[in-house]
Amino acid sequence: MSDRLKVRFAYQRGWQVVENDHAIETFDSKVEAFAYVLARGARVWLQWERTVIAGRSAPYDFAASFQQGDVGRIMKTLHGPSAGTWFWTCHDGGARGTVETKDEAVAGVEVAYSRRVTGADLPR
Repeated sequence: MSDRLKVRFAYQRGWQVVENDHAIETFDSKVEAFAYVLARGARVWLQWERTVIAGRSAPYDFAASFQQGDVGRIMKTLHGPSAGTWFWTCHDGGARGTVETKDEAVAGVEVAYSRRVTGADLPR
């Protein structure tokens, strides 16, 4: 089992969870699809691109999106006592952190967004 699964909108069929380019399950809602991913101990695989500011790509700076919506961002700290670490933030809900590697930063955003969509961190 992969630790990252894709969720895609399947026109007139709902939302599909995809592993290795094959739909493994279909759901009526995005929330149900994300809940399935979390129940498998995985996270949703987001789309990652370089952050562009004023028409220029920022070094060591990446933005995450899902279905054309901005989700989060990661960036490497280049100066000061934290130089070399990675900062991550999930825009919806405000989860954020500082970690040692880029992969950990990507995981931080993907886990936080997956949990946010399902409401996993909301008070019950």
